[in-house]
Amino acid sequence: MAAEDLEFRAPAAADGAATAAAMRSLAVRALPVYQNPNRAQFLTNLSALQMVAGEYQAADATRRSLEEVRAGAKRVPPRIDMALIYDMYARARAASAKTHVPFDRAFAQVFRETVTGLDDRDAFTLEQWLTTPLSVFRENLQSTLDRLRTTARLSLAQTVDLAWTYLSFEAFASFAPLLEPLIAEDDARRYVIDSSVMVSAPDHGQISALVIRPKNAPRLPTLLEFRISADPREEAKECAAHGYVGVIAYAQASGKGSAGAAPYEHDGDDARAVIDWIAHEPWSDGRIAMYGSGYSAFAAWAAAKRPSAALKALAVASAVVPGLPQTSFAQAASAPNAIERRWLKHPGFDRYWHQMIPYEKDFARIDMPVLTITGYYDERETGSLYYFTQHYRYNPHADQTLLVGPYDAQAMQRGALPVLDGYAIDSAALIDLHELRFDWFDHVLKGAPAPQLLRARVNFEVMGANEWRHAASLRAMANRAARLYLDSSRLRGEYRLAGHEPPRQRFVEQKVEPVSPGDGVVPPAILSRTLAPRNAVVFLSGPLHRPLELAGALSGQLTLHASRSELDLSIALYELLPSGDYFELFAPPDELCANGVAQGRRSIVYRSDRLTSVQLATGSRLVVVLGADAPAAERAGGCPARSVRAPSRTHPLVPFEVRWYGGSFIEIPIAR
Repeated sequence: MAAEDLEFRAPAAADGAATAAAMRSLAVRALPVYQNPNRAQFLTNLSALQMVAGEYQAADATRRSLEEVRAGAKRVPPRIDMALIYDMYARARAASAKTHVPFDRAFAQVFRETVTGLDDRDAFTLEQWLTTPLSVFRENLQSTLDRLRTTARLSLAQTVDLAWTYLSFEAFASFAPLLEPLIAEDDARRYVIDSSVMVSAPDHGQISALVIRPKNAPRLPTLLEFRISADPREEAKECAAHGYVGVIAYAQASGKGSAGAAPYEHDGDDARAVIDWIAHEPWSDGRIAMYGSGYSAFAAWAAAKRPSAALKALAVASAVVPGLPQTSFAQAASAPNAIERRWLKHPGFDRYWHQMIPYEKDFARIDMPVLTITGYYDERETGSLYYFTQHYRYNPHADQTLLVGPYDAQAMQRGALPVLDGYAIDSAALIDLHELRFDWFDHVLKGAPAPQLLRARVNFEVMGANEWRHAASLRAMANRAARLYLDSSRLRGEYRLAGHEPPRQRFVEQKVEPVSPGDGVVPPAILSRTLAPRNAVVFLSGPLHRPLELAGALSGQLTLHASRSELDLSIALYELLPSGDYFELFAPPDELCANGVAQGRRSIVYRSDRLTSVQLATGSRLVVVLGADAPAAERAGGCPARSVRAPSRTHPLVPFEVRWYGGSFIEIPIAR
């Protein structure tokens, strides 16, 4: 046992007097023995121990010394970093202790002194950090205490880590109730905010809008988001903080006055009405760009179907394409209302849906720059790739840039996560997607240099290699394909992915017991120890003898026969690591609709609507999981390739069989 180990009994709860007392006692005992040869790290951690111990004036002095050390370091500092929060907290606590003023007054004074010296962009960043939900810090502290429950003594390193975890919770709990009026006061000093704008919509009422712009600024370009409903105004303020007019328009005021009246149907016209209104306002320089994620991304594309001359660019992420599979037909079939009944009359991707978005030759008229962001784990990646591929198909000279990495559908809202569903994201992928979007807008609208990360049409992160690659097209992500056949022979208890074609008469027989959506096993995490597939068969390759870089979309041909005529298929791809973990390379799985498979063998040519890129490790194996089920229409929803109907309550789902024949193969795109 090391001499500097400290006795500690973890309290039961993250907050409360007992936890505060236990942490203060621990910090007081750690202070005399803590050492670190790195001067900056020593001062950083010393200040945390001092604050937890309640020695606030000493902590303030330590943090001022730390500022001098950082200022003396010959490096380019970031604009601001989160250390500023602890500088502010230490200063406010020290002032409160020295002058005996309440902490809320001391913190308000420090807040005003700090933000007054920051420009709009840094002030916005600081306020975003300060308003991080307290639950984040409480849960982190609670999980740390739970993990230490059986530990009787802590090393100094463990003590310092715990001190920071506790300090983060204590500090944010102290100033969280004070922030709203302070931020509002700072906003009033920096911005002109109009939250009651009404814009006339063509033929059906008015559209509500929020406008935030920097005070005393010249005429500026405008960044517009068209939303389905009123959300917090932070996006518009972020635009203003970056030197634009930020406008958010709400679709809830369109569609004859109700958000539920006609989502999708009028948004293109309504967005164009807002664009025309902006272009004629005295604070506008006449140039508008649209941005958004999910529904807002759809609205931006809907506006571009017949683009206004004032619309100069789109920056969209995780885009919805109404009428493609991500539209919730399952919900529509189970509880139809008026609009959902209208959707059910159009189960295929027909003219009803085409008129809402750019379709075929509409893309030829879109000559503005477009930035598309999506992810290997984005449930709406297929929508983003639809717009991307169709744009280039009908306009070969289109100016659209794609960024894709290990992100999910929420990445643009809350940032790229260090750990996504059990998978530790490469550090190269942990970029600030919002700042990248603003850097791109600055390039398009203000003449700034183009972001280096966006140097090609297709820009993608290679998971495991921790590097970004750049390609001229989706197909150029890879330079060859490896064909792997479905083989009925066994390998480690699974069927084999073989490099040579097996006899075509051989087959794998699968028995399927249909399940309703939401029933059955919980899907595994991106990185998990088991697959636990249901209604699926697993095919396993041999081990790799050297690293292999995979990049692009799967393709192939599936030859099958089923005891029913129509079914839905799914294809998932994993890397089985030498450690025994399964790494899902994209999610959700690809989905296909198969018709006529009861009349004999049928071959389905397949190209994935999803991308992935990964450096496969030596000793890893590829795993393909093929799933089959009754059509979603029967199970409670709808496959867009078929008629959609409500689920039957009188006829149970009937089991059936599928045979996967030896001529079936999957082609893996190989980059190097």
